[in-house]
Amino acid sequence: MTGIEVRLRRIFREDDRSVVVALDHAQFQGAIPGLESMRSIVKQVVAGGADGVILNPGAARDCAEIYAGRCALIVRVTGASTSYNPAFDYHRQICSIEQAVALGADAVIAMGFVGNEGEVGSLALLSEIADTCHRFGVPLIAEMLPAAEGKFQDADWIGLAARVGYELGADIIKAYTTGTDADVQIISNCLLPFLAAGGPKSSNPAAIASQAIARGAAGVAFGRNVFGGENPEQVVRDLVGAVHVMYEEEAG
Repeated sequence: MTGIEVRLRRIFREDDRSVVVALDHAQFQGAIPGLESMRSIVKQVVAGGADGVILNPGAARDCAEIYAGRCALIVRVTGASTSYNPAFDYHRQICSIEQAVALGADAVIAMGFVGNEGEVGSLALLSEIADTCHRFGVPLIAEMLPAAEGKFQDADWIGLAARVGYELGADIIKAYTTGTDADVQIISNCLLPFLAAGGPKSSNPAAIASQAIARGAAGVAFGRNVFGGENPEQVVRDLVGAVHVMYEEEAG
């Protein structure tokens, strides 16, 4: 068994599904509502039963005592571009894989942009990160995003982006879904465990999660739909129930 397989078992439960909560937005947007206190939101997410949490290196270090031994750590290793930068797809590596390992990472996550000026640099960097991850035995989650305006929920663009992540060496894909039956083919063709991204804030995140699972997703990686709500802990509990429904019923 490789290091990648060992670490993947910390992210996915015995049903091969996972509820991941993305709390990395402040690197791009600052202290937006819900992320004013990282220690507070991490406590709520962990208490809700999340399988994994996505954190930037600084937050991973600051909140280690909260999540350690309770849920998997996924470290964001790309960024260096804020919401004030009009070229949002121009990301660079902001954390080495060695540093992520030193932080205790069970996986790392990197962006892969498709269809805009930053595409070539982004995908080349993703490939380099994949190579390093596999030398260290660390799973790579590729967050694949259509970067052209109006294409964020275009099935053809999402499908292409997701497959590119597989081809470049990722172990897990995080991407948007369309909310239609087109998601079945998108997820099937990416050939990797697929974590559905949350996208815009919804009144019923658990319903979105259930829909994604029904269409083949291995889980979800929601951010705003968790930390942007009034009760993040309960939202996570609801997501766990939706994603691990059969596993939870058998355990009960």
